[in-house]
Amino acid sequence: MEISSLKHKTDSIYSYPISQNEIQIVFLTKKDDDIKKVELMYNEKYKFHEEVFFLDMPKVCDDGVNDYYILRIKLKDKRFAYVFKLTLNNGEIYYFSESGVSNHYDIKKGYYDFFQVSYINSIDTLKINKILQNRVFYQIFVDRFYKDKSNNNPRINISWLDKVDSNTIAGGTLKGIIEKIDYLKDLGINGLYLTPIFKSNTNHKYDTINYYEVSKDFGDEIDLKALINLIHKNDMIVLLDGVYNHVSNLFPYFKDVVKNGNNSKYYDWFFIDGDKVDENRVNYETFASCCYLPRLNLNNIEVQNYILEVAKHYVREYQIDGYRLDVSDEIPHGFWIRFRIELEKINPNIILLGENWHNAHSFLNSGFEFDSIMNYAFTKEILNYVAYNKISAIELKNNLISHLFRYKFNINYNLLNLVSSHDVNRFLDECKNDVDKFLVGYSLLFIYIGVPCIYYGDEIGTDGGYDPYNRACFNWNKDCWNLKIYETIKKLINIHKRECINELDILIESKDDVFILKRFNKNKCITLYTNLSNKDKLIKPIDNILLSNLYIDNILKPSGFLITKEAK
Repeated sequence: MEISSLKHKTDSIYSYPISQNEIQIVFLTKKDDDIKKVELMYNEKYKFHEEVFFLDMPKVCDDGVNDYYILRIKLKDKRFAYVFKLTLNNGEIYYFSESGVSNHYDIKKGYYDFFQVSYINSIDTLKINKILQNRVFYQIFVDRFYKDKSNNNPRINISWLDKVDSNTIAGGTLKGIIEKIDYLKDLGINGLYLTPIFKSNTNHKYDTINYYEVSKDFGDEIDLKALINLIHKNDMIVLLDGVYNHVSNLFPYFKDVVKNGNNSKYYDWFFIDGDKVDENRVNYETFASCCYLPRLNLNNIEVQNYILEVAKHYVREYQIDGYRLDVSDEIPHGFWIRFRIELEKINPNIILLGENWHNAHSFLNSGFEFDSIMNYAFTKEILNYVAYNKISAIELKNNLISHLFRYKFNINYNLLNLVSSHDVNRFLDECKNDVDKFLVGYSLLFIYIGVPCIYYGDEIGTDGGYDPYNRACFNWNKDCWNLKIYETIKKLINIHKRECINELDILIESKDDVFILKRFNKNKCITLYTNLSNKDKLIKPIDNILLSNLYIDNILKPSGFLITKEAK
């Protein structure tokens, strides 16, 4: 037994409540270690010293490095104590507690070092967000989605389908989205995420000049209210992009600092090295290395109060359903806690989606900050498996299982999964325009655990490399659409919603270089098979086929996928 591989901590991703009377306990060992059996030795916290009971912990999965023993237990008392009993293949017995490994354990002194669930407080239970659970999101880069017929914006500088660049103003508007709501509803979309819509001189609007003014490029406040009302009328929800990490260098308060230096009452709203702003030397903190995007100092309570009023305004006056929060991991935790508390006073069901590209455990762990993040970790795995051919089916299985245990498990149902966005190459471009591989990636997106998100135009085969080419205008001429992509994605959306995929349990496997993803409950099992090898694979479906590509006579061909449904 490799002692250094034994992993467990209380009040962590390995031990936590999943309801007010149920806990999940996860214990990790080295994969294929010489352990015959893992048992949970337990009782109510204040009775543990009197007697203990035993439950076998099943080995549920492995990620190629660790074996995962997982147990869910319903409690009569919300205070719970436990120790792990390990039986090796040679019959030796060890115990694992907060003190580590020992070959004996005195339960009468267990109060010193047993693991515990000290008390299940309902406020600490991370719940699956029911509003997010059966959503299919659609991200719209507003300037490039649809130009309504009445738009005579003098800033438009290209024809609609011309090649875009960083300075392109194409003319997409909020009214344009209104005109295409029926298209989105027919596709099966029931959640929208709009890139920023507030006053700015750029096409992307991530450099806010005025948070309280809708950009005239996109329309006005009346258009915004009409759009949100129509979205809600069609049983959709909408997230606006909250860009609070930085502003434009034309933001009035930053201009005041440029003019007045440390005599400006807004001097401490930014991070400035010196008494005055030097825009040539860029002696102030910015987003990335963009000199025109000075960072706001959200450690400053005045700045926090200002941004809170901005955010509350659109929840209160426009009834938006939530925010996607730009560069959210660079902003203080304390601010996000205030942010949620204040917005929940207006809308108790507010949705907060962080732009965190990396492990976001500290932002998701408590439930007091974000509901979800943009799950770029999933994106990377799909790219490596589908587009780059860097990993095999078993490596994808191992990596995705590892990702499932990044967070307390319920969080996985909330994560926003994506394969394209305005910040990365289009997925079709990454697949080198191989439509079959592209569809394998989308099948994974819609059957995997979490909330799928389509980047506008992916569903018709829009291509494009890195920014700005991933932000091309949507081609509304159906003769130019890739109908195989469109029809397949529409069917995937229908399967995801009809079968309530994101309410099901998950099992990840691989066999003979075929990746297998199962979503199941006591009544049914939906299974996705994908073949990214270079050989035909024999797959005999258990029950009816819901959808497939390159599956002929029980043979799943390279770059093919198959989705089946088995009734239990």
